[in-house]
Amino acid sequence: MFYLFATAIIIGVTMLYIRFSGKDYPSLGMALLHGIFAVIGLIIMIVTAADYANRTSHFTGPLILFCIAALGGIVLFTGYHLRKRPLPKGLIVAHGALAIVAFVWMLA
Repeated sequence: MFYLFATAIIIGVTMLYIRFSGKDYPSLGMALLHGIFAVIGLIIMIVTAADYANRTSHFTGPLILFCIAALGGIVLFTGYHLRKRPLPKGLIVAHGALAIVAFVWMLA
C-alpha cells in the first residue's frame, strides 16, 4: 500500500511540474496511471482499516484525507482533463497537498 501511494505521488509531482511548465494538462495515460496506483492503494487501505474496525486503527485519519483527495482527483480528471480544459492550479495543489499530508500521517 505504501509503495502504491508513493508511486502515485511521484507521478502526481511529475504531472504538477507539467502543468506548471505551461501545458494545460498532462497526457491521459499519465493521469490514468496516477489514478490507478492511488485507487488500488486506497482500496487496500479501506480493506485494512475495515479489518481493524473493532480495534483502534491508525489508518482512520489518513483514510478520510485520502478519500477527500480522491474526490478532488475525480473532479480534476472528469471535470477538466477529459474535457480538455486547463486544470486549475489551486485545485491541483490542494489535491496534492492533502494526499501528501495523508501519506505522511499514514507513515507516522
